[in-house]
Amino acid sequence: MPITELNHFLLVAKNLERTRKFYENVLGLQLAERPDFGFPGYWLKTGDGICVHLASQAPNKIRDQFLLKKHPKGTNGSGAVDHIAFLAQNPAEVRSRIQKSKVQMHFRSFPDASPPLFQIFLKDPDDVTIELNFLGEKVDESAWQGGASAMSLKKEPGKKTRIAQT
Repeated sequence: MPITELNHFLLVAKNLERTRKFYENVLGLQLAERPDFGFPGYWLKTGDGICVHLASQAPNKIRDQFLLKKHPKGTNGSGAVDHIAFLAQNPAEVRSRIQKSKVQMHFRSFPDASPPLFQIFLKDPDDVTIELNFLGEKVDESAWQGGASAMSLKKEPGKKTRIAQT
């Protein structure tokens, strides 16, 4: 297979600095050195790998020509992109960072999955849904009440899987 892994994704931000601060302060990504591509932007990394490339929505001939796309003012959301998922660790620390930044989130838990899975969902400043996956984590949902909505999937014998609000 010629494709071996995801390198990064580019998000076009309505407010470049606000979006950079979100990815740094809320998700804990770090600023990385970025070549001068002829348009304003940032590379953000986790560990040694670049995972997010940010660019400004402001008109820019070089960006628009090179990326074969224009990003007009007033663009809402992320078009065909539904969400971006990251693997994460330490859900309590991540929750604290999100709450400190006053960002709305919700979570759901799959304690019986193999491996167990805990997820947090939130939106970035440009209305892109961010999914944080904590593999192998079983979280006491009752300890997470307040400041977030919780959802779990419940499967009862002979019935359809349903969302159980906690």
